[in-house]
Order: sequence, then C-alpha cells, then structure tokens
Amino acid sequence: MKTFIVTIAAVILLMVFPMQNVQDIVNSHKIERFDEIVYSACQKARTDGRFTESNISQMRSDILSEFPDISEDEIIIEVTTSMKYKRFEFDSRETINYKIGIPIKRVVNMGKFLGIEDEDNRFNYIIEGYVLSEALE
Repeated sequence: MKTFIVTIAAVILLMVFPMQNVQDIVNSHKIERFDEIVYSACQKARTDGRFTESNISQMRSDILSEFPDISEDEIIIEVTTSMKYKRFEFDSRETINYKIGIPIKRVVNMGKFLGIEDEDNRFNYIIEGYVLSEALE
C-alpha cells in the first residue's frame, strides 16, 4: 500500500512536465497568431501611410476574436496615426511606429498546484517597432 501511494504521488508530480510542454505549445501558437495579426496590420499601415481608425479597429477585432480570454482594455495599442510620406532616401519622418501587445495568461500550467497566483502567472507580449511608409505625397 505504501508503494502504491508513493507511485501515485510520483505520477502526479511528474505529470507537471508533459502538461507544461503542452502549455508551452499553446502559448507559442497564441504568440504566432498574434504576430500574424500585427504583421498584417503593419503592412496595411505601410501602404496607407499611417494606422487608420479602420485598421486599428480591424486589428482589435481580430485580436478579440482570436483570443476570447482577452478583454478589450487589456490590449495595448500605441501607433502612429498621423500621415507619413515616403522620401527618396531614408528619413525618420517616414517611419510609422507601433507598440502592440496582449497578455499571455497561464504561462505555467498547474500554477495553482505549484503555488503561483493567477496575476503572477502571466506576462505581456509586446511587439514594438516601425515600418517605412510607402504613401507618396
């Protein structure tokens, strides 16, 4: 009986590792999908010369539909909304800056079992950078 109890306890403790591997794959898929949404919005902003309101709202709705566990106020969107034009040589005046992020929840699987609170078991994944405008004056 003692061997049975020890075996069950060992199996429960060892289940943390394969379950964490699955959680890492799920989080990786979320990050990959978020990268695709941001890339698409940035390419649209590049051709428009800025992030338009329709582009921002489309990106926000894509994020909300793809990630049902995220609320609208958790999304970080700081983008250039003023018009930028293409120059014939590199100039910082043609850069369209963006900072877009979402929270990734459940970083550690079985966090409660391991004593990790929900507010500690998350991080903000933020993509920050710039694209060059292709809009002509």
